[in-house]
Amino acid sequence: MTMLELPEPNESPVVFECAGERLIGVVSMPNQPTDTGVLILVGGRQYRAGSHRQFVLLARRLASADFSCMRFDFRGMGDSTGEPRDFAAMDADIAAALAAFKTHCPHIKRVVLWGLCDAATAAVLYWQRTGDPLVAGLCLVNPWLRTEASLARARVRHYYVERLLSPDFWRKLLSGGVGLKASLGEYFSQRRVARRITSADFISDTLAGLRRFPGQLLVVLSGRDLVAKEFMDTLVRRGNMPLLSGSNQIRKDISSADHTFSQTASREELEATVLAWLKTVF
Repeated sequence: MTMLELPEPNESPVVFECAGERLIGVVSMPNQPTDTGVLILVGGRQYRAGSHRQFVLLARRLASADFSCMRFDFRGMGDSTGEPRDFAAMDADIAAALAAFKTHCPHIKRVVLWGLCDAATAAVLYWQRTGDPLVAGLCLVNPWLRTEASLARARVRHYYVERLLSPDFWRKLLSGGVGLKASLGEYFSQRRVARRITSADFISDTLAGLRRFPGQLLVVLSGRDLVAKEFMDTLVRRGNMPLLSGSNQIRKDISSADHTFSQTASREELEATVLAWLKTVF
């Protein structure tokens, strides 16, 4: 195991295979586990500990409440072998991890896939393509639905508005610290990009998966994150707002949080939100 990641007594390393490669994971086992487990999917260029040890702390918090947890490195990341791959091509890794999790924790009857950013999208895509009956819940944190146009729209609708309302921006502008001509040029350039109609198959597949998923769904969105704003903008733009209004679907906004919940208060609120949801629906 990575030297910086010291295990607790109830944590065990897990080694399993996927397409001939060796994947490394860690299982956090409760003293009296329930029959629901949580598989934490790692997004971006991270390994199983997560930014500021976010996934370590989450797994231990959930395990302390009797939910078995497993976090692992996808192929080509962290301590796992192989070549890195795109988030939309993680089905085999997730399937192998689910099998390893079930083998290590045979008491599990259902699993919740937990993912941040593109790992949240990977979780939906996995279920959309496989219909895996073991997956009873999806916990999606700041899901990734980005295209060049969606980023530009989010910047126009949110980033520039927030800048105009910021006293710091006006102080810099009046003191010459901001180039007005350059700023206006950037703004109108983003507006031109935002008008483009772009197609991304993974977005259509993700939205289809969210519509079809019959299990429990929790979507957590950070208030200080463009990725979260892009997600909601895309739902509105594509007429999919009812996705988050079903009896099995819950949306939670954490206004003070950034993309990775780097502040202790927002991270703890995220953990409490996930734990309360798990206890309520499972």
